[in-house]
Amino acid sequence: MTVLLLHPIGLDRSTWQGVPIEDSIAIDLPGHGDAPLGSVATLADVADAALEALQDRRPVDVVGVSLGGMVALHMALRHPDRVRSLVVACAPAATAPDAMLGRAEDTERLGMDGLMDVTLRRWFSQGALIDDRPVVRAAAERLAADDPTAIARYWRMLAGHDLRARLGEIAVPVTVVAGTGDVSVTPAIARELEDGIADARLVELDGPHMLHLEAPEAFAAAVREHLARQLG
Repeated sequence: MTVLLLHPIGLDRSTWQGVPIEDSIAIDLPGHGDAPLGSVATLADVADAALEALQDRRPVDVVGVSLGGMVALHMALRHPDRVRSLVVACAPAATAPDAMLGRAEDTERLGMDGLMDVTLRRWFSQGALIDDRPVVRAAAERLAADDPTAIARYWRMLAGHDLRARLGEIAVPVTVVAGTGDVSVTPAIARELEDGIADARLVELDGPHMLHLEAPEAFAAAVREHLARQLG
């Protein structure tokens, strides 16, 4: 059993270092970390590229947070033979296009540093920000190193993300994870995935958008429970 870990926008595979998920492999999505942006123009392209990067061709259990969760949904639709199950965390079935395009324009105009504060406030709890916790500092350092051109392209890709009409095509088991304090993807928004996917269940955890960073043990426990269900 291999668990493929997919990170949020602006972060990279190192975001998973403090999350105890066994038998896992974390990769950089195109335009993040060490992975070149290439010619990806849609989240479907990103899903294709991520699976192509795996040398092991056996089916994988995919765990994705935010952007990673949306990419995971595209994987299940485009490559059902390569995906055994999904854990989709803090990710919607569809985005608000105008908001995503606005973020793309802001990224191009202000750069990563200019958007740092608003991004961190959207991602983390007030307590984590006030305490300046290591996970917040690490995320800020990673964001500061990002290429604004790549991140802006991702916001434009996200503007085209709407899988609501195709959720019924997802045939693998899915655990949808939502943070009770997530201001970006509320549990009510996450429930749309549970309602639209035949074999899906919603798990709510206490925490903000970056659940895997602020509540790593609880997040990992939800993943382990999901994987145990696949073993019957």
